[in-house]
Formats: sequence, C-alpha cells, structure tokens
Amino acid sequence: MGERLKEEDLVLSPFQQGALNELGNIASCHAVTSLAEMTGLTLDIDMPSADVVQIAEAKEVIDAEKIVAGISLQLNGEFTGNLRILFPVKSAFAIIDILMGKTPGDTKGIETDMEKSALLEIGNILASSFCDAISDLLQFPLLPSTPSFSFGMMGAMMEDAIIAVSYKEKTDYIILLRCDFTDESKKGFYGYIMLFPRMDGLKTILNMLDAAVN
Repeated sequence: MGERLKEEDLVLSPFQQGALNELGNIASCHAVTSLAEMTGLTLDIDMPSADVVQIAEAKEVIDAEKIVAGISLQLNGEFTGNLRILFPVKSAFAIIDILMGKTPGDTKGIETDMEKSALLEIGNILASSFCDAISDLLQFPLLPSTPSFSFGMMGAMMEDAIIAVSYKEKTDYIILLRCDFTDESKKGFYGYIMLFPRMDGLKTILNMLDAAVN
C-alpha cells in the first residue's frame, strides 16, 4: 500500500495519484456510455486529468474571471461534500448545439428552459458517473442530490461551493478532473468536475482509493 496522505501538505504518493487517475478513467467510461445512450451520438473522451489541488490553484486553472455554466449538487452517503460541474461558456454553447441539433455556433446565450435542461442533463450524467465510479471502487453508496443550474462568473460559484461545504470544516483542497469530449464530427466540448470535500473526507477517500488499487 502507498504512503498515507499527509495532513500538513496533502502531497499525493504515486499510489494515490494512480488511484485518482483510475477513478477518472472509470468515471469517464460511465459518462461516455450514458451520454451516447442519451444523445444517440458516439462520443469520445480523452484520458481525463485528475488531481488534488488547492482552491487558489483551481481558480487559476479555470480562470476565476471566466463565465461558466455551473451545475451544483450535494453528495450524501458514506462521503459528504459539494460537487460542481463547470462548463466554460463556449463549451456550454457547443453542448446545447449538439443536444438540440443546432448548427455549430448557433447558440449565443442560455436563456430558455430547454437550453438549461440540456446542460443540467449533461452535468447530472457527469456527476452520477463520478459517484458511480467512487462507489464501484470503494464499495459504498454515494448519492447525488437533485442538481441546480447557474450561469455566471466562475469565482462566485467557487465561493458558493466553499460555503456549502461548511466554513468551519472546509478544506483548502479539492479534487479536480478535466473531461474533454468529441463527437463523430470532431466537434468538442470540455468541462470540470470539482469535488469540495470536508478535510477528513478528502483524506479518507484518497486513502481508500489507494487501498482499492493495491
């Protein structure tokens, strides 16, 4: 078994990084299958990048000033936390074009209920796939709440997620996965899965993932 997660710096051992990558792989397989069933399209996903990063670093990666479409939900079960699915605005528009059969570039805003529903459905599939991947690896139930939709500045959504976890017990670290999708015509979109766990939950899940792949 790899080295246990260090509380003082949260540096991942090679085993823990491998376990996190495996989680991303399993989640992506679930997501691609579900998205293909929903859309009737053959979707491919690149090998997702997965890591534990400081919140400040995540803001730099995504760009705190960037406009994004966000899907938010609470995780319940053996592990609790707040989950955010974020799509940069161009990817959000591309998703709507693909799912609603529009010409690429037609969507210029997110105003109708149908447009919001399309993004909510994609976000819900990604969230469910992530939860299923955790449950498959760690053998415990993890259920996402009903998702809610928002559209605005990424930095504000990050702050909302931090508050939702609980200010007193929040961690400065999150689990961050980037997922890149393409369809048959090579049109693509990407998004981020961001898990805001409590500190004890973050250490527990990483050590359990470590044990699961060793």
